[in-house]
Amino acid sequence: MDVMVEGPRAAQVASMMQEREIPFAVAVGDVAVLIDKEQGSSFSTKKTTAMVRMTMDWERYHRLDVIYEFMENLQKEFPFLCAVISIGQSAEGRDIKLLKISNGNPNNTGVWMDGAIHPREWVSISVVTFIADRIVRTFNDQPASVTNKDWYIVPVLNPDGYEYTHTTDRMWRKNRSRYGECVGVDLNRNFSYGWGEKGEEGSSDDPGSIFFRGPKAFSEPETLALKKVILKSGVDFKVFLSFHSYGEVIIFPWGYTSDACPDYVELLEGGTAMAKAIFQESGHTYKVGSTKDLMYYAAGTSIDWSYGVANVPFSYMIELRGKKHRFLLPSEEIVPTARETMNGVLSLLDFVDSRCRGTQSK
Repeated sequence: MDVMVEGPRAAQVASMMQEREIPFAVAVGDVAVLIDKEQGSSFSTKKTTAMVRMTMDWERYHRLDVIYEFMENLQKEFPFLCAVISIGQSAEGRDIKLLKISNGNPNNTGVWMDGAIHPREWVSISVVTFIADRIVRTFNDQPASVTNKDWYIVPVLNPDGYEYTHTTDRMWRKNRSRYGECVGVDLNRNFSYGWGEKGEEGSSDDPGSIFFRGPKAFSEPETLALKKVILKSGVDFKVFLSFHSYGEVIIFPWGYTSDACPDYVELLEGGTAMAKAIFQESGHTYKVGSTKDLMYYAAGTSIDWSYGVANVPFSYMIELRGKKHRFLLPSEEIVPTARETMNGVLSLLDFVDSRCRGTQSK
């Protein structure tokens, strides 16, 4: 468990832990220093109110308007490949924008990618936008396993929460729906498959909890928007990738139970293909396994739903870098993280296509 403590109270809390013989370690001595490093050497937490207009790059983290402008500019520059669609509005009325990349071949299968379902996980957005940009700009040089796909990409699934992490609370995890005096639902506990299972171990019915699952499955406009695209687009989705941080693990169903999913071995092999490609790119080791095996019970997750209800056979949650800096990954690690992840995704697509060809030949 990570615990945030005000600087002047750190010694007091440490003393309380010691008195109660609770093992602990100080992971980050001063979060403000890490936030400055996360934003890059040319930025300071004191300058956020006087920020000049930015354009998209992967040298720093960006606000929602910059990310959306990046998507719109890709559509303008590559109209034959890209389309930007609002798939719904958030709890506070912001557009949830999707970038579709497709050559228009009716035989294409689908790939879903999303970031920032948990808004404090900023690097997930950077990775998703980096991959989108590289696919579009090098489309004609990509292998068939990339070009025979329709790519459905939502860099910011939780736009309200993401803006809130910039303006108010950097560590905010939920969306911004209001339930009584409390705010927010953990969107990755709001999907229908396994929703509410395992009681407080898998999620929470307490609106004050960071794991609050909502009053019912798909109670939130953000998760409902995702559901509608997957189920009503008419696309045969083969791959579902939800990007998170931190942990450096590649996980697959199930999260709501310790039982193995029906395609455990195949999902393990696909995840291993990703992990090997990541290691070849950067030397970073990502563990592979089911959600419960590698982490904890998580009931009502997007990948349990995509696999168990939407029948997307290769459904993964990728927990990106980094263990040292937690959610505050320094900006200089954005590009290395994105490159290794893209290498992993491309390897997964090769694996998926090889398996699909093998199935069709039987």
